[in-house]
Amino acid sequence: MSLRPYESYKESAAERLGLIPVHWDVKPLKRVGDVFPSNVDKKAYEGETLVRLCNYTDVYYRDRITADIAFMEATASPAQIEKFSLRAGDTLVTKDSETADDIGIAAYVPDDLPGVICGYHLAVVRSYTGTCGAFVKWLFDSSYVRSRLETEANGLTRVGLSQYALDNLAIPLPPEPEQADIAAFLDREAAKLDALIAEQHRLIDLLKEKSKAVVSHAVTKGLNKFAAMKDSGIEWLGMVPQHWVPKRLGRLFRQQKRQGFQSKEVLSVYRDYGVIRKDSRTDNYNKTPDDLTNYQLVEPGDLVVNKMKAWQGSLGISDLEGITSPDYVVFSPIHEDFPLYLHLLLRSQPVVSTYLSISNGIRLAQWRLEPDAFLSLSLFFPTADEQRSIADAITKRTREIDELIAESNTAIVLLQERRTALISAAVTGKIDVRGLQASAREEEAAA
Repeated sequence: MSLRPYESYKESAAERLGLIPVHWDVKPLKRVGDVFPSNVDKKAYEGETLVRLCNYTDVYYRDRITADIAFMEATASPAQIEKFSLRAGDTLVTKDSETADDIGIAAYVPDDLPGVICGYHLAVVRSYTGTCGAFVKWLFDSSYVRSRLETEANGLTRVGLSQYALDNLAIPLPPEPEQADIAAFLDREAAKLDALIAEQHRLIDLLKEKSKAVVSHAVTKGLNKFAAMKDSGIEWLGMVPQHWVPKRLGRLFRQQKRQGFQSKEVLSVYRDYGVIRKDSRTDNYNKTPDDLTNYQLVEPGDLVVNKMKAWQGSLGISDLEGITSPDYVVFSPIHEDFPLYLHLLLRSQPVVSTYLSISNGIRLAQWRLEPDAFLSLSLFFPTADEQRSIADAITKRTREIDELIAESNTAIVLLQERRTALISAAVTGKIDVRGLQASAREEEAAA
């Protein structure tokens, strides 16, 4: 596909926009459509009509708003229903958020959606006759508009766009047929790039599952596929190498509670399994020494277990000297096993799945793993030398998988950058896509 610039350009006089094709205009957004924020919240009020509400997240995570979305239920007044019902050609925009870079995320409404109302924290751009709503949507995805809106957003704990800022956003505007051509071009090309990005995400998911499987197999079956096996007597574990021996976790760890930590320094949370480095100062800036008095000291080699989230894999052998919050149980080692092997074993999928079965609770959010139940768990262990070999093999294999994941993440970044660049170039007139629609239709017909 050959993408060329237009033959002639002129100064746009709009900040950050630069040159535009000579036959294009620049207009404030209020001249191409009605711009109005919604005042319909998520609450239900007696006497109002039941509606489906298009929320902030519906817009934030989608390019298009369609009838098959599972909208939440709310109520609205007759006036709100009249004004905020979604119509074909509407563009919905996030008008406030916690950070300025989330301002102005847009989604397009291709068809009338009776009974679906635009919700609070969103604004509707309802294009006038002569303006293509899909083109307006793509404008909001461009680097030009994103940078302008980030500059215009104001606020402290929450930033937002004023009505004035939205109304007076200067947008480049080609003739309507050209707007439609640009929108169709971007619909097609962005879909191709999105498919490639989705493919990379699927690959990452598969690689992560592969990494988990590598760990799980190695710590429960060993590395020698020809080793003689025996029945472990544990349903979820099945067969294990014949020379592996059972050990109760109570023989390996003893609950430890070292409290009374005092510090005047600001600390930084190491989030994976709760350990806080004692020499870090970049996070947890709102903690005072008094807040930390109930925190427990952790030494390298200690096992740290989140009582409420162990069933999600929130535990591990710490390699840090630090502290952890009262939400965690600290166990000190009374064993001579290899710490990295224990770390991998206790976080492996088959073992983590057992924590839920020995936890107390009535629903997932309240499952609690008690120390005695945890220490009563028995697992099978290879020799110390074999533990090191298994840990080394896992480290090598998972590092290779991590490198492939990193490559996929890099590809995603490049594809996203390509997507943004293509959108920005098309909607600001840096490339001429006229005539490409006819070629695309011919290709589709031939296929």
